[in-house]
Amino acid sequence: MTYFKSLLINFLAVFFVNHILPGIEIAYYSKLPDIGGDLIFAFGLGFANSLIFPVMRFLHLSPSHFKIGLVSFAVSFIGYSIVNLLPLGIDVSTPGAYVWGGLLVWCVSYFTNHLEFKIYLKQIEDTEEKKNKKKGED
Repeated sequence: MTYFKSLLINFLAVFFVNHILPGIEIAYYSKLPDIGGDLIFAFGLGFANSLIFPVMRFLHLSPSHFKIGLVSFAVSFIGYSIVNLLPLGIDVSTPGAYVWGGLLVWCVSYFTNHLEFKIYLKQIEDTEEKKNKKKGED
């Protein structure tokens, strides 16, 4: 999975969760004309969730399934916590909407980052095989 696919899937997940779940109210007002606050929030949280695995690789943090899951869990729930503080026009009015919204976005985020992690492990395995094959030829 490429980064842009991950970004698109995470964006769509946040966007649809915000529109489908009861308890998340979207007011169509924003300081920016013709751009809804839900799009800004969905892009921001989707962007943050799609950066989890690439940032872990960049910082050489040895990614694992547990670390990816924990970071994506924190990012998803912190995103839904912060949304009530920002004047974007999104209001998470019930605790159930907060929990279900965070859980659904977290599941999608973990899934996309897990796929990137699988591809990364396969690339490492392939390079190891090439090294072993080259050693065997020498």
